[in-house]
Amino acid sequence: MSIKNLIADQLGYFSVQDIASTLIGVMAAAVLGYVIALLARAKDPGAKEMAMTAAVMAFASGLVRGSVPLAIALVAAVLLVRGATELTSRAALLRFTALAIGLGCGASASVVVMAVGIPLALLLRWGTAERS
Repeated sequence: MSIKNLIADQLGYFSVQDIASTLIGVMAAAVLGYVIALLARAKDPGAKEMAMTAAVMAFASGLVRGSVPLAIALVAAVLLVRGATELTSRAALLRFTALAIGLGCGASASVVVMAVGIPLALLLRWGTAERS
């Protein structure tokens, strides 16, 4: 097996063009979540948390789009994690991100997860930073 075929296998059901589309969707969700929170003068959750939640949800829905089994697996995983313990909003967001990453890698879309996950990680670092 060549490297090209190995990488193509890790795209899952995505095409190369879908990576850019998913990345744009994640960034747009973060910006729109932030702007809406600012316009609504949201206190709890704050603007950063709204932006991060929107970005993570866009990432997860981008991974499961059009795949009913992946969507069901995502819902089941979220229900199991959410029901197991009561988490802080930051911990819940990071745990949900880990679920989405695991779902994407398990669906053989690790190239897409890496391409979209790196900018998402930078967004999460900004959004979950402790205030000093």
